[in-house]
Amino acid sequence: MQNTLDEIAQNFNTDKISGLHDFLKFYDRRLSHLRNEKFVLFEVGVLNGGSVKTWEAYFPNATIVGIDIDPRCKEFEAGNISIRIGDASRVDFLFDLIAEFGRPTVFVEDGSHRWDHQISIFQTMFPLVVPGGLYIMEDIDTSFQEHLEKAPFDGFSTISAVDYLFKLARVVVGERALKDEKPYDLFISNWASWVGSVDLGRRTSVISKKLQPQGGPI
Repeated sequence: MQNTLDEIAQNFNTDKISGLHDFLKFYDRRLSHLRNEKFVLFEVGVLNGGSVKTWEAYFPNATIVGIDIDPRCKEFEAGNISIRIGDASRVDFLFDLIAEFGRPTVFVEDGSHRWDHQISIFQTMFPLVVPGGLYIMEDIDTSFQEHLEKAPFDGFSTISAVDYLFKLARVVVGERALKDEKPYDLFISNWASWVGSVDLGRRTSVISKKLQPQGGPI
């Protein structure tokens, strides 16, 4: 029997494991169908390399691309893992990665945890995720009081990442019943039809992308 994602991660130094953030059981149910597939996974935030090593072990046929601003993270480049150094909040840098590796089927955002970065990277990358793919936004508990008291938010967004996901989910869930209610912004107006689900877990979220939008071709 193949080990679960969480069991594999216990061999690596990642805070995603059960007993810490406990993200991986939540992800396993949503990612297991890709286990033996050939695809591209991007992860923003490499830190000590434990997460990218976990993805490589779980997805042996995938191309794993770790993204970080710290040049020291290049040491984790090996096997199916590529590391690129740069600022994921820069659209030009993200598009350079797309040109080099292709569009990701899975995109994991575990970067600065700033609201404006969480929202802007989602707005940039969700449209570029392969249809049928998944976008993961981690550490969204930074939207709440305890984190704000420890490290006051100094970004440029007037809305938290969690509140933004709620506004997206409202359009996805309400769909034809919204009547005259307007979506929060143009991104949600244009892309909510591509969203299959907005799954919220403890401190994290998984947004699935449809194979095609409701009522229209790819």
